Amino acid sequence: MTPALGHVTRQTQTFVLHQSMALLRLTAAEVTELLTQVAEVNPHLLVRRPRRRFLVGLGASDALEATLAESSGSLIAHVQAELSDLLSRGGPMERILTRLMEDLEPSGWIKTDLGRIARDLGIREALVEATLKLVQERVSPTGLFARDLRECLHLQLSERGEVSPEMEAVLAHLDLLQTGGADALAERTGLTAERVRACLAQIRTLDPKPGARFDVDPALTREPDARVTREGGAWKVRFNRDTEPTVEIAAIPRAGDNPDLAEALKQARSLQFALNLRQSATRQVIEALIARQTGFLDSGDAALRPLTQAELAEATGFHTSTVSRVMNGYLIETPQGVIPARTLCPGSVSRLGGTHSRAQVQARIRAFVQAEDPASPLSDGDLVQRLRHEGIAVSRRVAAKYRQDSGIARAALRRKSA
Repeated sequence: MTPALGHVTRQTQTFVLHQSMALLRLTAAEVTELLTQVAEVNPHLLVRRPRRRFLVGLGASDALEATLAESSGSLIAHVQAELSDLLSRGGPMERILTRLMEDLEPSGWIKTDLGRIARDLGIREALVEATLKLVQERVSPTGLFARDLRECLHLQLSERGEVSPEMEAVLAHLDLLQTGGADALAERTGLTAERVRACLAQIRTLDPKPGARFDVDPALTREPDARVTREGGAWKVRFNRDTEPTVEIAAIPRAGDNPDLAEALKQARSLQFALNLRQSATRQVIEALIARQTGFLDSGDAALRPLTQAELAEATGFHTSTVSRVMNGYLIETPQGVIPARTLCPGSVSRLGGTHSRAQVQARIRAFVQAEDPASPLSDGDLVQRLRHEGIAVSRRVAAKYRQDSGIARAALRRKSA
């Protein structure tokens, strides 16, 4: 066997020759890269790379930006690479990390209650919390996997060695900045206005949403991987093969007489089998996903039911990490628009589980506000009460956050005189 082919064979044996299911643990980009690398030295393997056709109407500058963003990697791809050594340990560590990545928001924060994660995984909450702390210490940029704004800023200040009692006091009451400004912060913390302004100056040099730098999703600028249409009263998924790599086996006369070529043929066939297995798994996951979100296809966000990747894993028989990688960067065209597959996996708004997703609650809040009396707009407390009448139990803080995330100003700013 030639040295180059021998090197690549050893490199891919773990993933393919000895364990073909391992391709399921690679992202689509990683699969394409692996196949291309092997094909360069394996004469039996012919690889067709996925086409990169951008959506109609996309300008040249947008396409270039998308290409650059794709090369830099998405947020999920970035944290997977950063935490690869921890993920490789398997067991509870891998399960916790996979769930944390599953719940990671575009901002870089993770808002799911750790107690709920522990219950879902059947693992002690202390172990989940210890794992989260380890992740926060190791991942970059600092602030990823924070549970709220205060923790995100605190992690970055700790890295700089700039945490002081005065800064702790300002961070603890930072929400007053929006309603009362620096003066309200000074009054609540007992600090002078000068010290508060100095702390705020430090805070303004931090990144409150470290995940946002990865938030450009190049998938949204290219052809979708699948399309969902209604056929004969049922929803059908049509998969786009142009977005997937494919392999063919090249026939070489008298290859069986050469041990190197015989080994290369064995390797090529194993890769082809593993790729077909991966594509079959992808289809099973996406079809299971669509089958559970038909309400969204009919009515949009208001009917988007809570669903986790762990539930999809249980339904399909695959590992949660496999489901996560299958959905990473996967794009689906639906009657509600072109969306990332992960959009269809929203968690419940309740820490104890429930039947309402964040998108549903935000849709109801928007509907309440649209129908309100402009002279007497609904307060966050009013929104909480109306949601409870519909069986949606959230706190006032959560209702306020969802209102803000929907681009709706607080009641005082929405009030209009008759």
